[in-house]
Amino acid sequence: MACKLNGKIMKINKGRIHTHIQIMWKDIPLSAVITTASCDDMNLFEGDAISVLMKSTDLILAKAFRGILSARNFITGVVVTILRGDVLSKVIFESQGDTLCAIVTNASLEEMNIQTGEEITAIVKSTELILFKNKKGISMNGEGRNC
Repeated sequence: MACKLNGKIMKINKGRIHTHIQIMWKDIPLSAVITTASCDDMNLFEGDAISVLMKSTDLILAKAFRGILSARNFITGVVVTILRGDVLSKVIFESQGDTLCAIVTNASLEEMNIQTGEEITAIVKSTELILFKNKKGISMNGEGRNC
């Protein structure tokens, strides 16, 4: 399960091996690090429309987060649904009109006392974002769905 957000490449900082790409998703800046070879293969340029994919298991949830982390991406939203499983739960939340989801253990869900209607922050490292640039004739399954 992955979340998909559509944004625009604002800045590309190419290194010899890795490239840092700054993306604006509505009002939230996102940071992605990919290999320079991938950046070149995808033919990425500043101003390009880009889709950002995040695996639901890569999102870390926090409530009332105050601190500094090495992770660069923070997405604040409101919990709309919690689908509880035997071991894991799917927390569905809305941010800036898009729906995202995170997979957390039931133990974390209970310890954090996550409830619908609450504000949470999803945190994800730059190296965990997957970039997708749509080319004519290529579509992704579930296009139009965020999670």
